[in-house]
Amino acid sequence: MTHLPALRPPAGTAALGLVLNFFAASAAPQSGHNLERPAHWKVRYDERGSAAERRFVVMRPGWHLFAGPGGLFWNPGSFASGAYGVSSTVFLFPEGDPDQSGSTRLDSPYGLFLGGKDLEGATPAYLAFEIRNDGRFRITEHADGATRELVPWTASDAVATMDKDAAGPRKNLLGVDIREDGTVFRINDVEVA
Repeated sequence: MTHLPALRPPAGTAALGLVLNFFAASAAPQSGHNLERPAHWKVRYDERGSAAERRFVVMRPGWHLFAGPGGLFWNPGSFASGAYGVSSTVFLFPEGDPDQSGSTRLDSPYGLFLGGKDLEGATPAYLAFEIRNDGRFRITEHADGATRELVPWTASDAVATMDKDAAGPRKNLLGVDIREDGTVFRINDVEVA
């Protein structure tokens, strides 16, 4: 298990969301039609442009995020304060035809973020919990236009990985519990930080 340096629960309320490039299933109610972008969610892509706008759609029971530029995806109505937990079940699909807009890139990191502030502004602030298909995870703090690694890319047997010849999706459950005495990060129910 990795220990975080001086990480405390965010003060006040915190926005919760996803930072990923693939499929996330959630128990949260959805609006919108399958294969249409959910109107109530906000998106901030790492790269701007019309091609990126087609990459996030409803696909019940969750959402489908196509490979491509990374980004932040959040529902502005999702807030929490005090002691709380947030989790996301993410399915990584096998690599597809690279010429198709929905093909998967197995090298793209994905995960969730919390503690979001000024997400639509010039210098958003949030905490990101990401995993990669090489069996590694990291935890980063983004604030004042800078990124600080709280836990650098670290190998963990808890990350379910997929090889290039896989026939079906690979599932990972990411969870974060905010407590009075600190923050606990889990991958597939294994505490990693």
